[in-house]
Parts: sequence; C-alpha cells; structure tokens
Amino acid sequence: MVYVISIVVGYLMGSILPAYFFGRLYHLDIRRVGTGNAGTVNVYHTLGLIPAIPTAIYDASKGVLAILIGQRLTANFVCAQLSGLAAIAGHVLPFYLGFRGGQSVACATGIMLYYLVHYLTSGVLSLYELGFLFVVVAIFTYITRQGELVSMIVLPLLCYMLFSHAQHDPHNPFLLTVIAYIIAVGVYNTVKRGLVKITDETLKRHWWRVAARPGALTFIVIYLRNTQHMALQLIGCVAIFFILMDIVRFVHRRTSMFLSERIKLLFKRTEYRKFSSMTVFLVAGFITLLVFPKPIAVAAFTYLIFGDIFGKLFGLMFGRHKIRGKTLEGTLAYWGGALICAYILYNTLHISPLLLGVGATGAAVTELLSFNVDDNFTVPLVSGTLMRVIDMFVG
Repeated sequence: MVYVISIVVGYLMGSILPAYFFGRLYHLDIRRVGTGNAGTVNVYHTLGLIPAIPTAIYDASKGVLAILIGQRLTANFVCAQLSGLAAIAGHVLPFYLGFRGGQSVACATGIMLYYLVHYLTSGVLSLYELGFLFVVVAIFTYITRQGELVSMIVLPLLCYMLFSHAQHDPHNPFLLTVIAYIIAVGVYNTVKRGLVKITDETLKRHWWRVAARPGALTFIVIYLRNTQHMALQLIGCVAIFFILMDIVRFVHRRTSMFLSERIKLLFKRTEYRKFSSMTVFLVAGFITLLVFPKPIAVAAFTYLIFGDIFGKLFGLMFGRHKIRGKTLEGTLAYWGGALICAYILYNTLHISPLLLGVGATGAAVTELLSFNVDDNFTVPLVSGTLMRVIDMFVG
C-alpha cells in the first residue's frame, strides 16, 4: 500500500497544472489558445512573464519532488523512480480535466537534470563531457532555434555518453524512459507544426543519395574487423563500377541520353558531363583508407559521411547566411555532426581528442572553402592530412 500511495502522490503532484489555473485567472482555458499546450512556453506567449515563472519552477521540479517523496515514504529505489514517472503521467492525464493536460516536457526535463546531477557526482559524467555537450547544444540551437530538433540530436548523444561509462547504473532504465519520452514529444511537435521543411528540388529528387550515405559505414566496419586489403578491394570494386558507368556516359551518347532522360533520379543535372559525386566520394574513400593509418582514415572517412549529411540537411532547412553558394548554418551543422562522430570515435577507437577535434574542424572548414573542387574529395584528404601532421609532431 505504501508503494501504491507513493505512486499516486506522484501522479497527483504531476496533475497540478499551474498553466491551467493561471489561465482561469484570466478567464481562458490555456489548452484552447496558443499552441494548446498547458505548459510554460504557452503561458509565456499567452499570459506573459509573471505567470510563466512560477509555472516553469513548479513544472520542472514536481517530478523531482515526487521522487524525493517516494524515497522518503518507501525507501525503495524503483518505487521512487516510478513516482517521478507518475508525475509525468499526471501532467499529461490530469483526472479533473478529462485526462487532457499538457505535454509534461518540463517535468521530464527536470527529472533528467536530476539524474544528470547523480551521474556528475558519481563520476560517471565528467565536466569535460558536459562542456562538450553544451557546445553541441549551442551549435544546433543557433542553427535551428527549435528545442525539439536540438533534443532529437543531443539526447541520444547524452544516452551514449552515460551508457558507455556506466552500463549497469540502476538509473539507466529510468533515464532512458524519460529521454525517449522527450524525444517522442519532439518528433510529434516537429511533424504537427511542420518545423522541418525542405524546398530544394534537387534534394527532393535525389533524397535517396543522402539516405544511402550511411551505407558507406560498411567499408569502415569491414576495415575495422578485417584487413586493409579486404576493405580496399571492396570499396575499389564499387568505385570502379561507378567510374566505368561515368565513362560510358561520356563516350556513348545514347547511354548518356538514356541515363539523363529516363533515369533522372540517378544523376544530378550538373553531373551529366562530369564524374558524379558518388564516384568522387568512393575514390576519395579509397585513397583515404590507402594512405592514412587506420584510426585517422576511419575518422576522416566518417567525417565525410556524416558531416555531409548534417551540413546538407540543416543548411537547406535553416540556412540564413549565404557564403558563396553555401551557408554558415550548413557549415556549423557539418562541424557539429563531425564533433559528434569524433566523440563516438574517441570512446570506441581511443584516438586522441586533439587529433579528432582538429580533424573535425578541418573537415568543416574544407567543406566551406572547396569552392571549385568537389568537397567529397577534399574533405577526407585534408582532414586526414591535418590529423596525420598533428600525430607526427604531438602524438
């Protein structure tokens, strides 16, 4: 009964919605105005700053208070955490409002921060890693100005950070539940409000090329688990196939017309009389794996794969400041994506963070400055060269 009471108390604490009651003071239902969410942001935009402050304080703290009360009542770790989750459910499903409340993101975020304090004080998460996380948050907050999108990028990285250092921490399942909920709400809001819009016709037509780019990780996995010779054989054969296809296009007019008119999704309009970016990408990958040591080659090729995806998508969706055909936002996204890859590589391959940081930064800058040369070719070679030079003189 004590366990049940603890969870019910958590639910009741969560069901108290300051946003709704402040709205009633102004003779309106906060759920029917603005975004329709009984939360801090909607209160701020609808009612002003003064009601928003206490709303934010209580909504962010009630989940943590439910956990602390649960610990006091039951002295049971699992039950206390369930009380916190019940507070989230109470905010979403308040019994006195027909089970139609708010999204409870603030409550879930408060619980997540409470768990982060635990990971920091127990030494699982270092201040350096927390600082790195703030850098990534700052980059994508500036680019998107959408908290939902930032959470979908940063929170999986946070999970990776914590789980890689403390796989058996008892807080992990509950943290994962809270983060999964925040991400799910973010995805829902992104789709409902149409926060992501791509108007570029080239990307719409050739979206499959961006979607297929992570498939190049196959070459890296084979390289890591087998010999360099085997990886080079695989990527070399694929590259030769695309090279031959391009050559046939150049010398055989009917084939060129067939590919350009009948299979328009395969090649971009700008590639009809030159080697395609797919060919350049594969050739650059082959050279990278051939000339650089394995850790550096893996890092440089990974930056090319994922940095390009981040840069292209975020640049087209949120690019505001043009720089000779590219955007500042796209370059920052390229850098942010490369930094995320750098952290994962640091924990899996144990490469120097200095090398990885220099390589990630060099990849982003090279992508921006490759005005007349395909950046699929320049990025891995310049990034790999920078890391190799740093490794020779420092490492």
